[in-house]
Amino acid sequence: MRIQPIIGLCAVLVSGAVLNGCATLSEEQCAVGDWYGIGQSDGNSGYSHQRLEEHIEACQRHGVTPDHVQYEQGRRAGLRSYCTPERGFRAGRMGNSYGGVCPAELERDFLAGYSDGQLVHAAQGAYDAAQNDYNRHQQAARDLESRIRTEETAAQAPDLTDDQRRIIRDRIRSLRNDRDRALDQARDAEWRMREAERDVRELRARFAAYYGSW
Repeated sequence: MRIQPIIGLCAVLVSGAVLNGCATLSEEQCAVGDWYGIGQSDGNSGYSHQRLEEHIEACQRHGVTPDHVQYEQGRRAGLRSYCTPERGFRAGRMGNSYGGVCPAELERDFLAGYSDGQLVHAAQGAYDAAQNDYNRHQQAARDLESRIRTEETAAQAPDLTDDQRRIIRDRIRSLRNDRDRALDQARDAEWRMREAERDVRELRARFAAYYGSW
């Protein structure tokens, strides 16, 4: 029996494609006019009806009007390849958005896979964030250690006054406190990294039977 997703499905109904200002089709593609094939490709990529409006805009500059009927027939065919639990899982795992494009009879299974993928995406994101924190705090500790050594060398100068030595010692004490704090933060990040790594490993084993290796 399939594992039930944990994340609520309503959370995934967000905007789909992000426009980048570039023409969606070339002049040659507009002229050839394989609108069924273009629609099928768009459906297989999970595009919404809005994609046709972008094609219309792209082809108008070349004096071509897309065949709406052929395009929509192709897009619906392509959506049958896109709206599967496996593709939903991949979209969720990659952090992609979902624009509510799947037909009602396919959407439930797609969203179940999408929700499972979101679990993996969140766990992997937690691992990456913890790893970044660990590296940042470790680098800060190394930088502070270098500054401590520089100050310790300066403190050995024979011509320093007592006040100057005191100031340097105070600076060293402050730097050591900062270094120790950075090391504590690095240890905390390392613990979070291991926890997230365990979560990713458990999810990998949990979902392997349904979505294969990833």
